[in-house]
Amino acid sequence: MDEGLLSQATRLGPVHLKVTDIPAALTVWRDTLGLALAGEDAAQAQLGAGGRTLIVLHAGAGVALPQKSRDLFHVAIHVTTRRDLAHTAARLKASGLRYSAQDHLVSESLYVSDPSGNGIEICFDTPERLLRREVSPDGRVALIAVDGSAHSGIEPLDVSGLLRDLGNSGHVERSMARDAFIGHIHLRARAPEALMEFYLGVLGFRPHIQSRTFGMFDCGTERRAHMIAFNIWARDELREPPSNAAGLDHFTVELGSAQELAAVARRLEAANAPARREGGVISTADPEGNRLRLVVQGG
Repeated sequence: MDEGLLSQATRLGPVHLKVTDIPAALTVWRDTLGLALAGEDAAQAQLGAGGRTLIVLHAGAGVALPQKSRDLFHVAIHVTTRRDLAHTAARLKASGLRYSAQDHLVSESLYVSDPSGNGIEICFDTPERLLRREVSPDGRVALIAVDGSAHSGIEPLDVSGLLRDLGNSGHVERSMARDAFIGHIHLRARAPEALMEFYLGVLGFRPHIQSRTFGMFDCGTERRAHMIAFNIWARDELREPPSNAAGLDHFTVELGSAQELAAVARRLEAANAPARREGGVISTADPEGNRLRLVVQGG
């Protein structure tokens, strides 16, 4: 592993979200998306797949997260087969919820929000379709497919074609695939360059797209380049969310070893970043106040 960089074993753990009403939120997260309810009380609900917690909903938000607020854009649950994505599309279609679908060339994605305004992406990675990524001198990004065609990465996804992957049986799985995982988290930002200084220079992620022209900055690891992303697409319309709004409470970064966690702790201290360590958990926040916890996998 390169000095000061997180290893490719790094992954995202549970994402904690604030909601205005847990039962209402469960109609999306559990009943439509198919996450399994692992535990629930008046204060929170834990949901996951394959016995692993992916999302924790926290009650107490007073208002839904307004659109174009600096905070959560979406949390992305990744599935490992296109058929799993098709099952999700079928559930969304049957639910009557408003959703959208995009073909990013490197992935195919379905988008929906819960009643509290928390954005959700269900994503199937298709990196084999990408030949190369071209960035022009002015920062514009073009994706070149293996057949040589150029793509914007935001074309509409053919949902009807996706649903044909389910065949003619009419059977739709009611549960999220057991091997689904948190693949990335995407936030709206004011000053992405300052955020990248923290995620790259202090935490140790690797840079991926860094384009003010395209309006997105992201980072990850050698294995998964797109793990934490920030966009500035709202531009001058971006607003701070109300203090009692739904949205991100915190997200979790799971590191590969205790040595890595100790190295991150040293870098946070050297950068005078706000951080608290309690046993095997480091709690910190980035320069825009987005909270995260760093832990060791299995710890």
